[in-house]
Amino acid sequence: MVIKVTDERLLKKAGGIVQGMSGSPIIQNGKLVGTVTHVLVSDPEKGYAIFADTMLEYAEDAAA
Repeated sequence: MVIKVTDERLLKKAGGIVQGMSGSPIIQNGKLVGTVTHVLVSDPEKGYAIFADTMLEYAEDAAA
């Protein structure tokens, strides 16, 4: 999924997604919806992420 950072504190401190944020949780309405995977170098407020459901599917396949 494509994501856009909207957290004003993060934008003020870091300007968006920075190196080392891969794997950071993405929370919406108090629920884990995914994790950060990549940043768009041309626009650090945007990046890519993986859905939590997809991560669970991979974990279940690996455990089988």
